[in-house]
Amino acid sequence: MRSIVLRPDHPSGDALFGELHQALDGAGIWRLRQSLSLTAPAEIIHLAEAACDALAVMRDGLIEEPHLRGDSYPICRAELWRENAQLREAMRRDLGMDGPADPEVGQYRLSDRSRSATDS
Repeated sequence: MRSIVLRPDHPSGDALFGELHQALDGAGIWRLRQSLSLTAPAEIIHLAEAACDALAVMRDGLIEEPHLRGDSYPICRAELWRENAQLREAMRRDLGMDGPADPEVGQYRLSDRSRSATDS
């Protein structure tokens, strides 16, 4: 999606909508999320759905504001990275992996206080 809006001749209007949707749909994300629903525990499924939702929010934000220096993109990107980090951490726990935590998780994890404020 970034490469589409970074192109000097990036599309606009319906063409932008179509290319951004195709970029996300063509990546196979939805298929992978469905595959997880067959084998993963509920926590992983929930976190995968949240990560996919964050991707869709990013896509929709780029349709509305098709550049990376706007107000919404950094917020959407941080939320996506946070959701992905939480998913990775949960998947590692589910697989019984020990060792140091994913370094990105701490950077993007919402504190309990922040999470309850954003959930309100």
